[in-house]
Amino acid sequence: MTKEFEPKYKLIEPSAQILNEPVAKFDFANPPVDPFEFSQELVDHMNHYKGLGLSANQLGLPYRVFAMVGEPYHVCFNPTITAHDDNDVLLDEGCLSWPGLYLKIFRPSKIRVRFQDYNGEFVVKKFSGLSARVFQHEYEHLEGERFVDRVSKFKLQRAQEKQTKLLKKVRRGMANAVKQEKIAQAKIRKATK
Repeated sequence: MTKEFEPKYKLIEPSAQILNEPVAKFDFANPPVDPFEFSQELVDHMNHYKGLGLSANQLGLPYRVFAMVGEPYHVCFNPTITAHDDNDVLLDEGCLSWPGLYLKIFRPSKIRVRFQDYNGEFVVKKFSGLSARVFQHEYEHLEGERFVDRVSKFKLQRAQEKQTKLLKKVRRGMANAVKQEKIAQAKIRKATK
């Protein structure tokens, strides 16, 4: 039997200052945490919170690093975007910091990037499609940029209205599931008496 993952860190509120300012470069000469261990923790937290990507500052940690899905995962220390194509694509995008909020965001469909792995070795990669989008989204977190600032106030307001309806629906579903579970437990207790 495998032990269920217990998160060491919680997602912070989207209004937290650390999400609104650039994060300093991760210093491999004097690392604040073990890069290998933190890479695994970041991936574990990303999976726990069911994200396609997760930046350290979303957990309140001032480290210039993020994890993202792909091959099976990429953990990117001190990332930069070195080139992008001119073909911007509009897609719905969500964020773990704003659960249930989806915004249509234009982003380049292909990018070339440079980052360091947990050993401090430089990696150059090209990403396209969803991987390019996730990398750009997480990179913006480290730059102190918020995806909600990429749309007009009107579009944000409309998306927030949909978010409220979605969260109410989820809460009703959860309350109904709890109620059904209580009924089932009562039937089991009654049948075993």
